[in-house]
Formats: sequence, structure tokens, C-alpha cells
Amino acid sequence: MSTQPPSSGNNSPDPTRSWLTTPTPPPTTPSPTTTPTTPTTPLPPPTPPAKIKDAITAIKPADFLTVHRSPCSQQGFLTGIGAGAGIGILRWVIGLPAPRAANWAVGTGALAALVQYEWCQYGRRAEREKMVRMVEVYTARQAREKAEAEERRAAEERERVRKEEEEEGRKRGWKFW
Repeated sequence: MSTQPPSSGNNSPDPTRSWLTTPTPPPTTPSPTTTPTTPTTPLPPPTPPAKIKDAITAIKPADFLTVHRSPCSQQGFLTGIGAGAGIGILRWVIGLPAPRAANWAVGTGALAALVQYEWCQYGRRAEREKMVRMVEVYTARQAREKAEAEERRAAEERERVRKEEEEEGRKRGWKFW
């Protein structure tokens, strides 16, 4: 396989090797106000990489008042509270001092809330993909049924026309008396 662009004088690249060839730009004539060294369209300034400080400053105090309304957060919070309380009490009953048992409760609660939240989000994504697939299948089925119905109507119409022509042929034909 050759890696050289086609030399037939044709500038259209081979679609199977489009990454190997570069199209030549169309010739441009510089306008009197621009020189060939200045670009004709200004490039946007490069965006700096996102920083944690930027993410933290984007959080508004009102966001903390509505966090429970976001999908899956309520279920995650309740799971975290239940799991944290259960593990904290269990660790305290087993014999850990209360502050260490509280640390276990908080850590377990946060981890359980995070896991439950992500599991719920996974379920929502899967449900959304399933619904998209169902809509695709339903529309394809509707189109197929419509085409089949149209085909049946056309076949019935052809059959009706054929019978009419056959009937006309019998009427026009020779009769004994």
C-alpha cells in the first residue's frame, strides 16, 4: 500500500487514506487591509485548565438548600444515614470508644451515600438508554407495519384491477348465441 498521495493531478484524497493526504487550501487574494502574515479570522484565546478553586467558587449557597431535590440524592442520603448509624452503633457495641465509632459511622455513611447515589445514577442512565432503544424499535416497527399495510393495499388494488380486466375480457369475448 502506498503512502504517497495520488499523483494523477486530482486533489481529491482517497477516502480510505484521507489521513495521509492533506487537501490544498483554495488560493486566496489578500485584501488591502490585511497582510498575508495576519490571520483573516481571529483565533479564540486558549482556555486555561479548570482548577478546584474555580469549581468551589461556582457553588452557590442556594445549592445547599436544593441538593435534596436532585435525582437520586435523597435515596443516597437515606442509605448513608442508615448504614452509618448501623455501623457506628455496631462498632460502639463491639467495644470501640464513642469518638472512633463516630468516625466509622461518618465514613461508612459517606461511602454508602456515594455508592447508592452512583448506583441510582447508573440505573437512570440504563433506563434512559432502554427508553431510547424502545423508541427506536417502536418507530422502526411502525414504519415496517406501515410499509406492509401499503404493500397489502397495493397488492389488493392490483388483484382488483386484474379481476376487472379479466371480467372485461370475458364480456368482450366471443359468445355462442
